[in-house]
Amino acid sequence: MFECLILGDSTGVGAGQAINRRYAQQCDVQAVERATAAQILTWRKTGKDYGACVFAMGSNDPAGAALATKLTKIRTSLCFRRVIWLLPYARPQAYTVSSVAARFGDETVDLNRFETRDRIHPRNYSQVASVLLR
Repeated sequence: MFECLILGDSTGVGAGQAINRRYAQQCDVQAVERATAAQILTWRKTGKDYGACVFAMGSNDPAGAALATKLTKIRTSLCFRRVIWLLPYARPQAYTVSSVAARFGDETVDLNRFETRDRIHPRNYSQVASVLLR
């Protein structure tokens, strides 16, 4: 059974909906539109031990050291097994997220490989879900 936590911004909302349509609500989704890393840090922890976490964040933050510090705090406070980061379309933010993922040996899925209308959100989240569930 695929059980996970999807945490983050609007790309997390879309990915979570696509995964849960496919797997009948096996993933808890804690994601809202326009969420920043600072906001996510304030959210209450679920207390549940997940086999996998999908982190979709960084799009709504300026790239750089401050973002990397916040993402590191989020990473060390949640999900100690498999973590998959969705890299934002914006390259500076994607590089920051990727550097945090690399520090922990986590997986990444670059949203840049998916068609988009607005350079923020994938056009088809079912394609993102397919890649995440491989």
